[in-house]
Amino acid sequence: MRQLLLPTLVSASVFLGVAHGYEPVGFAHSNQHLLMQVHGLPELGRAVAPDAGAVGWGLDVDWTSEYTTDTSGSPGAAGSESILLDAESVRVALRGVVNLGGWLLEADVPYVTHTGGGLDGFIDDWHDFTGLPGGGRDQAPRDRLLVRYERDGQAVIDLQQATGGMGDVQLGVARPVGKTVVRVAVKLPTGEADKLTGSGGMGGSMTVDFRGPAGTWWGTFGGVGALVMADGDLLPSQQRRWAGLGSLGLALRLHERLEAKVEVYGHTPLYQDSALGQIARGALVITTGGVLRLSDTTTLDFAVAENPVAKSSPDVSFHFALRHSI
Repeated sequence: MRQLLLPTLVSASVFLGVAHGYEPVGFAHSNQHLLMQVHGLPELGRAVAPDAGAVGWGLDVDWTSEYTTDTSGSPGAAGSESILLDAESVRVALRGVVNLGGWLLEADVPYVTHTGGGLDGFIDDWHDFTGLPGGGRDQAPRDRLLVRYERDGQAVIDLQQATGGMGDVQLGVARPVGKTVVRVAVKLPTGEADKLTGSGGMGGSMTVDFRGPAGTWWGTFGGVGALVMADGDLLPSQQRRWAGLGSLGLALRLHERLEAKVEVYGHTPLYQDSALGQIARGALVITTGGVLRLSDTTTLDFAVAENPVAKSSPDVSFHFALRHSI
């Protein structure tokens, strides 16, 4: 899919754009891996704030298909591990932000579902068409839900029934400083670890988003930050207490109402004490898509996220984000 969308960015170089400054922002998307998304990984690159007194709201949808499997050691033996993640997840989040005297008050309320879904056939056909590796997906039962992680022959995670519920709510405060926005967020344990809708513990993050070099029709953006994780209920003995993260992106203005963007997002491992990449590996996600400006106050983001680093991020995630300010 990356091969289909990236040429859009290249062809955009023939456009001259418009004369006033261009200030793109990052996608409201982070790693949607089944075992990572529960920890409230923050989005990055959002270095443009609403005007003083303005109120904004948003509706985000992340539709993710994931298949990966791996083993370490002899099955059932001491020290052995095995994992199979085969699921389709949908995360719908209602967002709100208000600018009060230069301070941004933000809220993110998600609802998360995990099912067998219906994307497997489409993704198998895409891999056949492009010649991209499927990682064994084509040999697995289609539209199955099976999330299982074993250590020493014992199941630590076992999810085989469709499930859903409120995810972990996040509340944040941010302050624009020059070409940056400094954010601090707190994650509340409103989700459930056994449903993979939350981590079962508190968490938080601090990020600095920035605007980089830009012209009249192109711009760069990015961010860095740290994620802090308190004791949770999902793999508590393997969970790390903190992780670093960062992103860089490029945007091109194709038209006054259409932008193309590509963003690279990564983070260090969230777990430890495992030989499996699905657990103890850092992640890298490449998100490619665009922004359609529906009106002066309403935008629609659309993107596809893929995993250049296998196992620690999903095969594919479709991202949509509607934004409106008043």
